[in-house]
Amino acid sequence: MFIKTMKKALVILASVAMVCSLASCGGGRAMKNDVDTLSYALGTDFGGSLAQLVGSLEDELDMKLFYKGVEDALAEKQVMDRETAFAFLREYFNVVAPQKALEKSQAYLAEIEKGKNVKKTESGLLYEIVREGNPDKKAVNDADQVKVMYEGKLKNGKVFDSSYERGDTITFALNQVIKGWSEGMKLVGEGGEIKLWIPSELGYGMRAPQQIGPNQALAFTVELVEVIPAEVEEK
Repeated sequence: MFIKTMKKALVILASVAMVCSLASCGGGRAMKNDVDTLSYALGTDFGGSLAQLVGSLEDELDMKLFYKGVEDALAEKQVMDRETAFAFLREYFNVVAPQKALEKSQAYLAEIEKGKNVKKTESGLLYEIVREGNPDKKAVNDADQVKVMYEGKLKNGKVFDSSYERGDTITFALNQVIKGWSEGMKLVGEGGEIKLWIPSELGYGMRAPQQIGPNQALAFTVELVEVIPAEVEEK
């Protein structure tokens, strides 16, 4: 998966270099035919993928060195050969970056835990009950379904998922989601609202989507619209 991501990144880098080159030669051009539209559409797609990759990093990139690397590679004058570059990137994305993310996530959660109304479960899940809801209508096992409205953020405040933005609720069984959700949604009743701060081991861990990144703590605000108990099979 890493190699595929990096191969795509190389294509993106080449596209960025071409875009920069066009910009330096007088700016954008009008799209007059299918090839022009294809060229721009591919650039937009690759640029979006690059933004996701860069956005998942804990460190800010030095964009001057970034563009210099692209230019040198295209001119075959790079000071770092591809094997060395891939070896560094493999180590960085698989080991260094996840460790940095874990340490920063732990520091972030430690600060959240100091909040006046924040509580912590044995698993390490942090939560705050904003609105209790109906105590007689709670999810009690992982087979129960919940209908919710929610917003998910990274520790830097960036929203990575929101049913509010989509303007609709979502329904799922608690055995279909990350552990932090499965546990957290049993803490509030129907009609209630809860804030969850989920450590990476209760979230996506190392296998996170690219827009989240590995070992990230997650913050959710969730409104529990309805609890749908699992059907009990008759014996």
